[in-house]
Amino acid sequence: MKTVKPAELERQTRLDPAVRLTLLTGPDDATMNAVAARLVALAGKEAERLDLSSSQLGQDPSLLAGEAASMSLFAAQRVIRLEITGSGDDCVEAVAALIAAETAVNPVIATGATITAKSKLVKLIEGADHAVAAICYQPDRRALVGIAITAAEEQGLKLSNAEAQLLVDLVSGDQALMRRELEKIALYLDAARDRQRQVAAADIVALGAATHEEDVSECINVALGGKVRELPDMLAKAAAVGVAEIRIIRALAIRTMQLARLRAEVDAGAHPATVVSARSSGVFWKERDAVTAQLHIWDSLRIARLMSRLLDCERALKASGTAGAVLFRKLMTDIAWQAARAR
Repeated sequence: MKTVKPAELERQTRLDPAVRLTLLTGPDDATMNAVAARLVALAGKEAERLDLSSSQLGQDPSLLAGEAASMSLFAAQRVIRLEITGSGDDCVEAVAALIAAETAVNPVIATGATITAKSKLVKLIEGADHAVAAICYQPDRRALVGIAITAAEEQGLKLSNAEAQLLVDLVSGDQALMRRELEKIALYLDAARDRQRQVAAADIVALGAATHEEDVSECINVALGGKVRELPDMLAKAAAVGVAEIRIIRALAIRTMQLARLRAEVDAGAHPATVVSARSSGVFWKERDAVTAQLHIWDSLRIARLMSRLLDCERALKASGTAGAVLFRKLMTDIAWQAARAR
C-alpha cells in the first residue's frame, strides 16, 4: 500500500481488516498522536490494548507477528500500540515478519516521530499489501480552525470561527490537547450530539489552563536558542508543573528533525525566514521566529550530532539503573552552551 494522508485515516469509521499495520510519523507529534488515538478508539471501548516498543522488537523480531496472531483471552477485540524510537531500523525485521505472516487478527497502530520518509521501515511498508504509512505535518492555522470546529460538532458544541481561533491559540496547535479541552467544555456545558450548546470565549478561557505543551515549547526554544541563563529556571518550572524529562527530549528530537529538513533547504540557498514561513515548513505560526533563529544557529553537522545525543539520552531515561536525570540536565546545558557559542 502507498503512503496516505493523515486526514484519510481520520475519516475512517472502522479499522480496515486488510491493514495489519498503520505507521504514523512526521514532524507534527500532535497530529500523529491524535490520529493514533482515533484509530485505537475504532477498535472499541472494550478492546484489549497491548503496548510494545521498538526496543522489544529489536530483541525479539518474532514478537510482533506472534502478538498480532494471538486471540485475546479477555476481550472480543485486541489492538496493538507500537511506539518506535529512532530511525525504526531496529523493528524492520519484526514488521517484515508481520507482513509475511499467514494470519494477523490484531491491528497494529505504530508511531515514530523521528522516522523519515526515506527510512527502510517506510520503504518496506510502501511496498507491502497489508500495511500503510502516513506522514504527519503541522496543519496551517486555517486548517486547525476547521479541525477545531469539526471536533466541537462531534461533542455537541457549536464553535464560531473566533472561538475556534482562540482555542487553537490556547493549545498552541496541539490537536490532541484541543480535543481534550473540547471534551472538558462539553462536560461543563452538558453538551451532546442531541443537546447542542454554543461555546463562548468565556467558557474557553475559564476552563483552559496553562498547558504543558507551552512549557515544553519554552524549554526547547531556551535550549536551542542558547539562552543559558534562562535554562535552570525553565527546567525547574517544567518540573514543577509535571512535564516529564523524556517528553522534553522527544519534543527536542521532533524539533531537531524539523530543523534538519529545513536546514537542507537553507544549505541549497534559501533564506531561513523564507523557508520557515512557507506552508510546507510544518512550523506553527507562534514558533516561526524561534525556529528561524535556530536555523541561523544550527548547521547540518551540529544537528546530526544533536540527534545522536538525544537518542542516547532517551535510551538512558527509559533504562533502569542509569543516571538518566543527570544526563538529561547535562545534555540540556550542553545544547544551550553550544547554541550560545554559535550565535
